[in-house]
Amino acid sequence: MKVKEIMTTQHSLECCSPETKLHIAAKTMKSANCGALPIVDKEKKVLGMITDRDICLSLAEHQTPSKTALESIMSPKVHTVGIDEDLTVALRQMRVHQVGRIPVVDGKGKLKGIVSLHRLIDNALKTGKGLGNISDSGENILKTIQAISGRYNGSTKEKKSTYSEIEELEEIL
Repeated sequence: MKVKEIMTTQHSLECCSPETKLHIAAKTMKSANCGALPIVDKEKKVLGMITDRDICLSLAEHQTPSKTALESIMSPKVHTVGIDEDLTVALRQMRVHQVGRIPVVDGKGKLKGIVSLHRLIDNALKTGKGLGNISDSGENILKTIQAISGRYNGSTKEKKSTYSEIEELEEIL
């Protein structure tokens, strides 16, 4: 499956500029019911990402939401995937970099959509294809979930799983 077949498209995707104030980004996330926003320039090239967690941490540091621009708190290290890439490329990027969402760009680096772990899971459940099916490249959703979950428990290295552990998780799901 290709990334463009599963991504949230630009038409239903919200984004912000680096100059956008923190409180506006929070309101945008609330109205769009999302937990992350790509930060783009005027040409729609991806410059960074901001998550609901970034906003919470910023507020914990007592920054003023109406004065704080996103450029001061956004994650400038953004990993993207090409619109025509195979979905396993997106899964690998998400797993390796422990991110739950990855912007989709065209050949010029312009934002075209986003692939989220939630979207992948929803698609897997709707299509009836198992969450833990191993692709030829060894990528699957369960390995990606495991790697992303590791970022919250202090793990900086990807946890190694055997195929039998993944099969057990697939049976549960």
